[in-house]
Amino acid sequence: MSPKPISTIKLKRLHSELCFRRAFPRTALQQRGAADELDHFEDLVKHQPRATRIRLSDSGIAGSAVHYRYSFDVARWLARKVPGAVSIDWAEMGDTEALDELLRHILQPSEDEYFFSGEVTTREWIDAARSATIGTDFDWLLAQLEDENARSFLRQLYDAADIPLIWEMRNDGYSRTRNIFPVNGISVRTEMRTRPHQVKKEIQRPVDSISRLSTERGSKLIDVAMASLAARHRETYHFNFANPDEVYLADVGEGIAIAIFGLLPAHRFALECTMGYLIISNGVPIAYGGASGLFKQVNTGINVFDEYRGSEASYLWVQVMRVYHTLMACTRFVANPYQLGDGNSEALHSGAFWFYHRLGYRPVNAEVQRLASAEQAKIKRDRHYRSAAETLRKLASCDMHLRLPGSRQAAFFDEKWLAIASRLATSILASAGGKTRKACANRVAGELLLDVGIRSTRNWTKDEKAALTSIAPIVAVVNPSGWPVDAKRSLRKILRAKGGRYELPYARLMAKDDKLLPALRSACISGA
Repeated sequence: MSPKPISTIKLKRLHSELCFRRAFPRTALQQRGAADELDHFEDLVKHQPRATRIRLSDSGIAGSAVHYRYSFDVARWLARKVPGAVSIDWAEMGDTEALDELLRHILQPSEDEYFFSGEVTTREWIDAARSATIGTDFDWLLAQLEDENARSFLRQLYDAADIPLIWEMRNDGYSRTRNIFPVNGISVRTEMRTRPHQVKKEIQRPVDSISRLSTERGSKLIDVAMASLAARHRETYHFNFANPDEVYLADVGEGIAIAIFGLLPAHRFALECTMGYLIISNGVPIAYGGASGLFKQVNTGINVFDEYRGSEASYLWVQVMRVYHTLMACTRFVANPYQLGDGNSEALHSGAFWFYHRLGYRPVNAEVQRLASAEQAKIKRDRHYRSAAETLRKLASCDMHLRLPGSRQAAFFDEKWLAIASRLATSILASAGGKTRKACANRVAGELLLDVGIRSTRNWTKDEKAALTSIAPIVAVVNPSGWPVDAKRSLRKILRAKGGRYELPYARLMAKDDKLLPALRSACISGA
């Protein structure tokens, strides 16, 4: 007997409730029941009227469809993980000129006349070209773009084509319905944890249970992270280019674990150490974010998935900071205006500013701080008072910082100085005298090696050498040739660590360094 029809709203609500129960069960029986219902949720969806299934589109629920224009890197991941489930949404395609430009680079010479004849549309040509292959038009297209030598160029052409896709959500581990990371044992809850009374003290409490996963387990966790965003019309650089060799998992109790993802060497930033994170509860992804470590500070923020916002966001965010503090030894956390609501309506209307403020973050702008104090006084007088949207926009107009004991203003590196350091690096490269930018970078790197006392890079890996040419023009800005012996020794370790198999050692070395930070800080202030 087919299930009774259920309204779209009730289906979504039931799905969210089941997901929440699986992540935060009150009993083991409740968790098993929720998991079982979710395992069969696709069957429930398939037996609903067609109009109901259509209204479930873009929910990420098994049995529905997601429509989105993914970047090349997410599209490539989809082609590998869910073959046959993704196709080109021709109804939304519109002008195919950019797609034609992409196809032009994969045509064989013998096909030119037909392709450009005007006798066939782009869709008709793709259908003819893939007629003897298995899979969808999307699968065929992505298979043509697997040329490693031209991947960077093809990535640009694919992204420029802005191809709309349809992803049919199956009953697998990539929909919101069944996307979990296998864990040993389930933790049950009778209540949610709230933020600690002494937030800064809790952040400084070391996390003892942090381990680096095997490459196989790291890859599995990256897939969970990728799917958790792709099914929700999202993606992030931190997951797209996560390094399966560098995935850390921190157990913070009650079934909560925080995964930290390093970046693949080829996709690391020149100066910062950027690492994404995913929070999982009993194996269920419930929140995510990224962090950029730079010297003794970390710029970061949190994004909790809708169905888990009634959980323990404040507590979890403190634990994320605790994990980063344990890993990177940072003494300052920075939340930028976007995280607070500047250009981010979701964060603005959720009162993100006050979320951070209650945890000890404070605006760096004195005028904004005075406004925050005035608003806080109103809230204390009237517990029903809510800051107006315009007020929240003003509050979200500058960075907020949380400073731990030992944090010094002299150790702060303003994010705007990264652009200045980049401009100064351009000047260094321009004066190097090479015919190409690559030749200039190699020359700057070679001179820097002599300045800091590195005689040879013969035993360096390819990634270490590539990272050196990336960071060298910035380091050359401070001219370390006259530095003391100890400072040069420290810098030599930093330069090599940047391209290491794991980037975390680089972040730790940067946090301990006491020469490069003030020198680069001074150069950026002078060059502003």
